[in-house]
Amino acid sequence: MPAFNKLRRNRKLFLTFGLVALGLFIAPHPAKAVSLVPLTSQDADSDFDDTDFNLLLDKGDFKELFVAEGRIGNNGTGGNGEREIGINRNVRATVGAGLPVAKADFTWGNSKVWDFSLEYTGSKVTYKVFDTSQTFQLVTQEFSGPVTDIFFRTFANKGSGNNLQNSVALTNLILNGTALGNLASSATTTADLDYLHLAGISTPFTLTGKTALSWVGTAPSRSNLAFQIKVGTSQSVPEPTTLGAIFVASMTGVAALKRKKAAIQ
Repeated sequence: MPAFNKLRRNRKLFLTFGLVALGLFIAPHPAKAVSLVPLTSQDADSDFDDTDFNLLLDKGDFKELFVAEGRIGNNGTGGNGEREIGINRNVRATVGAGLPVAKADFTWGNSKVWDFSLEYTGSKVTYKVFDTSQTFQLVTQEFSGPVTDIFFRTFANKGSGNNLQNSVALTNLILNGTALGNLASSATTTADLDYLHLAGISTPFTLTGKTALSWVGTAPSRSNLAFQIKVGTSQSVPEPTTLGAIFVASMTGVAALKRKKAAIQ
């Protein structure tokens, strides 16, 4: 009798687990709580840097969908092949890796604070940098699909001998009404690189914030002062196919318990 009761309890446990997995498989996912994720170095040093981020990409732990970027460029509309804002392909794309699909010339000004917004509907990206009198807008429909995570990156690198200090800041970051805080990098003698990882994102989303690029002495150029908003998916959440496999395994376990019960009887 005790063996029979144990089998019945195990059967209920397998059945419950299977139904939970099936429910996750067929039911719409509820809205997840947006959260900041502690960054863990992927290599020998303790800091999370570009090497660590690239290791996440290499291992498939994070997959970029697109990147919204701001960079000092040549700090103006003079062209010369430079851009100041852009929506870029992911750095592992088979065609045009890391290159912009939409871009614009832009005059940042020294220490001027700009508002920005990034909206993604699941099939359309709209990126704006603006103040009270002007708006620079980029739009693309090249990217589609769900997103779960964002990595924010700020980078400041000291330029020539006449460039004494550089800094870039992302402040008042808000995603769908949730305040996220700030991220900034500042360079005097060496480069400064910082990351922020946001998880629990659902589509569509709207991200807003403020940004400013600052320097002392000669203005930097190109990507010596820049920020990126890297949007994509994390592999930490089981995919529907995985949940389906869990359900099948659970049902197989229930069938095995039934056979064992019949043998005991």
